[in-house]
Formats: sequence, C-alpha cells, structure tokens
Amino acid sequence: MLQGKILAIDDEKNIRHLIQNEFTLEDFDVTTAGSGEEGLVLFDAEAFDVVLLDLKLPHMSGLETLTRLKQKAPFVEVIMITGYGDIHSAVEAIKLGARDYVTKPFKLDELLALVSKAVQDNRRRSKTIPVDEPPRVTDTNQFLLCPSPSMQKVYSLVEKVGPTDSTVLIQGETGVGKDVLAEYIHRNSLSRDGPFVILDCGLLTRTLAESELYGHKKGAFSGASEGRIGLVEKSHGGTLFLDEIGNIDLDLQKKFLRFLETGKIRRLGETREIQIDTRIVLATNLSLDEAVREGKIRSDLFYRMAAFSISLEPLRKRPEDILPLSRHFFLNIAAGNRTAKALSKPAAELLTAYPWPGNIRELKATMNKLNLLTNEDTVLPEHLPAHLQLNIHTLPQSNRTLEDIEKEHIINILAETGGNQSRAAKILGINRKTLLKRYINLKFFHDLCCRFEAYCPVPPQFPIATQIH
Repeated sequence: MLQGKILAIDDEKNIRHLIQNEFTLEDFDVTTAGSGEEGLVLFDAEAFDVVLLDLKLPHMSGLETLTRLKQKAPFVEVIMITGYGDIHSAVEAIKLGARDYVTKPFKLDELLALVSKAVQDNRRRSKTIPVDEPPRVTDTNQFLLCPSPSMQKVYSLVEKVGPTDSTVLIQGETGVGKDVLAEYIHRNSLSRDGPFVILDCGLLTRTLAESELYGHKKGAFSGASEGRIGLVEKSHGGTLFLDEIGNIDLDLQKKFLRFLETGKIRRLGETREIQIDTRIVLATNLSLDEAVREGKIRSDLFYRMAAFSISLEPLRKRPEDILPLSRHFFLNIAAGNRTAKALSKPAAELLTAYPWPGNIRELKATMNKLNLLTNEDTVLPEHLPAHLQLNIHTLPQSNRTLEDIEKEHIINILAETGGNQSRAAKILGINRKTLLKRYINLKFFHDLCCRFEAYCPVPPQFPIATQIH
C-alpha cells in the first residue's frame, strides 16, 4: 500500500539516491530533483504529501525554493535538510513555514518517522479543510497558558478591544504567534459566531493579491475561467485576519485603505460595490515607522492601522512562558490517547536558557520532534538537539561533569575571541593543536560551529568539519 508521495530536492546525487532507495522500500513514491528550479517544475506537475528540501542548493537557494513552494501551496509539508553549521538558516526556514529540519548526516529511521507523521497530518488536514477555504487556527489555548507579565498585559488589551469593532494591529517577530492571537481576539469579539478568515500576504504574488482579497468575475483577466468570491467577502459577519500586511504593494494598500474607511469592495471586472461587515485584524513583523520612512507602507494606511496596536514580545524576552508552552504542546500531541511526555529538570533548564530565534513556531517544532523521536516518557538533556545542549551553564553544579565545565569554559573563551582558535588557545595556556586534539571531538566541533554561525557576529575561524577526523 502506498504510504505517500515525496519530492526530494537536493543537489547531492548520493543523497537523492539514498532517499529514493530507502523510502521506496518503505512503500513511498519518491520523485527527486537536483535543483530548486527543477523541483518547482515537478511540484507544479503533480501533488506531493511531503517535500524534503536541502538548504544549500545552486542558483536558487533552499530558502527561496521554500518561499515559492509556500506561495504555490501554503499547506505543503516541507522538511529541510541541513548541515550542523546551518542551524540558523533552518530556524529561518521554520519561520517561513517549514515543518521541521534534519541535520546531515541524518538517521534514516528518524527521517522516516518525521515524513510518516507529516504525511498523516497532511492527509488528515486535506479531509477536514475544503480546498478553497483559508486555514483556521485552533490552538488559541496556548495564549491562556502564558504567565509572563507581557502576556498578561496582552490579555487585558484583548478584553478591552475584543467587544468593539476597532481594527487591531498585531506587531511581533515571525513565529511569535500573531495568528493565534488574532483568533483569540475573534473569539472575544461580538462576531465570534461568524467566520474567521486568514490571508497570509507574505505568500501572495502581486498579481494574485487583489483577486484573493476582493474576488473577480468570470473573464476579468487571463485565466479567470469562472467567477470567484474574495476572502474579504467570505469574512462577512466575522473576522478577516491579514498576516504580514506590509507585503502588499502600494497600489493595493490604497484600495485596502478605502475598504477600511467605507466597508465597500468591488470584485475585479465588476462595477457594482458590495457592503461588507467584518472585523479587521492585521499583523506585521516590520517596524512600521521604518516601513513608512522606506516607502513600504503608506503613511495614511499606517495611521489607520495603528489606531489600536498590540505588541507580542519574542519568546526570549518572556522565558516564563517557555515551559508552560512546552507542556501544552506535549499535551496536545498526546490528545488523550496516551500519556504526555514530561521534561526532566535539567532539560527544562536548557529549554529555558535557549533564546528561541524562531519563537513559538520553533519551540512547537522542537516539541513535536522530541515526542516523535524520544522513546522514553521523560525528556533528558541528551535527547535535546545539540545546539540546545550547549547551554550547559544553566545546569546546577551537582549535575555538571568536569567535561561540562571544560566545554563551557572553551565556549566562553571562543566567544570572546570570535571563534579564533589561536587566540583562544593562548588564553587557555595551551597550543592550538592541543585545543583541537584534547578538547574538541567531532560532535563538539559541530556544536561549536552551530553556535557561532547562529549567534556570533564575527565569522568563526574553524576548518570545515570534513577536515577533522
């Protein structure tokens, strides 16, 4: 029985062959491509359950390929393939909508488990969400679990603005949960029984944006073989949430401003105007003052949007929320069918110490991976991804080995020297060869590359990993 259809995009022929051979044995239908351009052509030709996408591709990068895949099919499940030194790029991929990532050399059984779960989720969603309907957020309870002072302030603001018809602007970094807060506002509004409609403006091309928003009549433009109702009209009686509003072009911003002021729209190709009664919630990850100065957002639209604004702080600024959210994700995964996994105290401390550049989206992906790949009921530090384990200084003294303390000291010295091994060795009182031979085994070297490429402003001066054996 066919398990699912996979598109593997990787410029390394041996990786493509490995994936094709192993997954075919597990009853998957596998198609491969050696570049992002080739992968997009294949993706247009047939439907796939999961795309395995290498981050480093020639010509068109993995991140650009991911963006184009999401523009074509926002719900497609994409798992990134990356090296140890590209963790920061993998986090960026999660921000752009990737489901998860694996690092080379990956374990086939782990990749198989991730793909199988992605196929299940994709097919379950396709059965429950009509093709022509926008996505709907269902995990609003995660905001009810956040004890940080900044989130308590957010709840207070929602209580005030929820029962009104005011337009609300949500500001915050990518992955911080703006979509979840938008539905939380909807559920606290007078139009809560109406539809909640989402449009991610970041996934729209300029030519499609106006049609998606306002709809069109048959023959309005080339390819318009039938009429279509736009998302604004579909949200009548409910709430329209426009995510990443700063991505629509200036001409469309002008038309959208008119809709905000009058409540009227006109489908493309029609002359008749339609009155729409809908609550508008907007979101952006841009600094609006800078966006206005740079001409990305019209000043008149800015003043209209900013009438009532709610800011969501990044997860690194509200560490009190990390563990409640982690437990919440584990409970949701278990969904009453089995006991949810628990976090050991050392693992919980490492999770709290990590800065989570991908915010809640990255945290959720990490919890999903831990649940899928960890057999034990309790998550221990060694189960965590390598770049989270590097925060060893958070462990209590009684839990730290001599090796832990040595590693922490080396990390701190390398951080001070911007990754310069010679300077670090001089400070440590040893020569560079001793530093490499005595302390840095292959895994630890990879971990250091990951840490410095992700967070250090000075490029690390390490040799490539394949030169150390």
